[in-house]
Amino acid sequence: MDRGSYAAASAGMLHLTKIDLVNNNLANLSTPGFKGQYLTSRQTEFGDTLASTISARSPYAEGDQERTPGVTGIGTVTDFSVGPIENTAQPLHAALRKENEFFVINGPDGPLYTRAGNFVLNESGKLSTPDGLTVSSGNGEITVNQGIPEITSGGLIQIRGLPGGLSQVGGRLQVVKFDDPSILERVGANRFKVRGADAQQGQVVNNPSIVPKSLERANISAVQAIVELISASRGFELYAKSAQSIDTMNQTAIQRLGSRSA
Repeated sequence: MDRGSYAAASAGMLHLTKIDLVNNNLANLSTPGFKGQYLTSRQTEFGDTLASTISARSPYAEGDQERTPGVTGIGTVTDFSVGPIENTAQPLHAALRKENEFFVINGPDGPLYTRAGNFVLNESGKLSTPDGLTVSSGNGEITVNQGIPEITSGGLIQIRGLPGGLSQVGGRLQVVKFDDPSILERVGANRFKVRGADAQQGQVVNNPSIVPKSLERANISAVQAIVELISASRGFELYAKSAQSIDTMNQTAIQRLGSRSA
């Protein structure tokens, strides 16, 4: 492939990937606890190319690559910064104040971690997520058989309205902290799991700081995301046109060489 075509195509793929990423961020603006994703990439080095592995390569190969480098190592990173906290007045809603702390929920294949505190009581009286995964207390599930439950600022499940006007504590939300959240792998929109079976499972936070009756919203700026989407779309169009122009010039050159040979 022509070096110019490769550079234009790889840059175009970078912008196309960014369009998908920004669209996903925008689609999750209303998802509680959603953490935005951003693109990472680096300029291609000669060692990344096939030519670098060929012993009898052209002496001009490295200089040619350096004049028109492409893009490689396209990946994503997650922004774990705290999103805006909004009061919902719902007694089973909770938002974490501090960065890198997560609620623990019981996933089908082990613990999952989330910043989304939009909890409910399921048909069995267990505190769970809206889609039915139970919330961990560290010692099992949290069950409320009677009374009116409410989450406190310390993560306790305070149950009021019991017979005789009594109240009691029905458990505490398990909260863990990851000093390095990059070890977390995204599961769905707003949940994470630890990458690797033997990785650190997080440090238990004994006295979590929670905002009751509130939810943490996505840490995405809609205005900034739209600007990024427009920029990425224009960038993709530019590199697509560049690749097309290079292809047209190559075809013209080949035709002229052919006519001269004839």
